Amino acid sequence: MNEHPDLLRTAGRRTGDFAVTRRTAALALAGALALIIGLWELSGRGSLNPILQPAEAAAKEISVASAGTYVALRTINAALSAAQEVELGASFGVQTTLQPFKFLEPVDDMVERVADVIFAVAACAALAAVGFAPVAALGIMLFGLGLLALASSGLSPPLAKVMHFGRVATRFGAVLGFVMPLGFMLGVELGARLTEPQWQAAMAQLDAVAAAARMETGSQVSASDVEPEQSSGPQGLFDRLQGRLQTVGEGVGDAVKTVGRYSETASVFLSEADGLLNAMLVIIGVLALRMVVLPALLLWIFMILMRRSFEIDDARVTD
Repeated sequence: MNEHPDLLRTAGRRTGDFAVTRRTAALALAGALALIIGLWELSGRGSLNPILQPAEAAAKEISVASAGTYVALRTINAALSAAQEVELGASFGVQTTLQPFKFLEPVDDMVERVADVIFAVAACAALAAVGFAPVAALGIMLFGLGLLALASSGLSPPLAKVMHFGRVATRFGAVLGFVMPLGFMLGVELGARLTEPQWQAAMAQLDAVAAAARMETGSQVSASDVEPEQSSGPQGLFDRLQGRLQTVGEGVGDAVKTVGRYSETASVFLSEADGLLNAMLVIIGVLALRMVVLPALLLWIFMILMRRSFEIDDARVTD
């Protein structure tokens, strides 16, 4: 009668040992496979991570959109800068030079600052598109090393000290290799779906102002482009005086035309200043939401879920 409990305990120990051995083998196999995949991706021969390509595509999409916005803003900036450089000179005993469109400088500074921000966003997106692959590869390698450490901790009691390293390595490896690109991809996609109407309206407003700026800058003709007429014969005093008066008259006429053209440009920018400011702020907000806010929020949620799952698994192993 007393032998049966001993047999049951022995069978239970064997079953538990078999379960531990099977878990250890599974961890070792998964760790070796992750380590091989990480080394393969780090060599640049191809990507086996299914999350990596969508994340890189999302980063490239933001980079291209930001670059187009930057070019449009710089076009507007160039037109405003050209208008500010218009000078009118007069001499009534004292030489005087006026810049009638200098009041456009605040609008020009605002456009230039926003363009710098958009360029920084484009550079960060391009960096993310290039950097996702090596960072994810290192994360998968770290994840594999963590799994191997967890597997080795179950083989022998002296190796149980590596349990903490295995847990930390698997968590950080999972974040770098899977959670971070997944959160970025989902954040960009969710942000694009939520902010598409605002983005299209802001870009339409910006494109309209940029088109006006291209028209104005493209219609400029410098004085060096107009060749002076050559005289065919000798000129007397009155002929030279008449020629100079004619040249002065033509210069005044050209100045009046230039001022008139830039007056139209200034009126366009002033009438569209509020809409331009609103469009630039919307563009910055949309890009920040797509690239920073939503990916960071999803990453935080994934981290909480992953931490909770690790706590449950640790409690199960302890029991």
